[in-house]
Amino acid sequence: MASTIFTVGDFVRRVVDSLLGGDYRGQVLCSRCLVKVTKHHLDKSYTTREVVQAMDEIFKAPLPVSTCSVCARKKIPCLGAPVV
Repeated sequence: MASTIFTVGDFVRRVVDSLLGGDYRGQVLCSRCLVKVTKHHLDKSYTTREVVQAMDEIFKAPLPVSTCSVCARKKIPCLGAPVV
């Protein structure tokens, strides 16, 4: 029986999806803030460097420019989930 091997990026994406669909629904967050919040929700075994590298992959795609809801930095790429 084959087992699935999950990467750090897989876990980071799951946490980001959960955050943007839950606690931060309707808000947009920049990469720096998402790293901090995501790191807080992951097991302590994940290093900040690993989370940053995974977040860099997430932010590779073209993203809308906005103001971060957490740090208020303006005109930077942000991720967010619309309120439905």
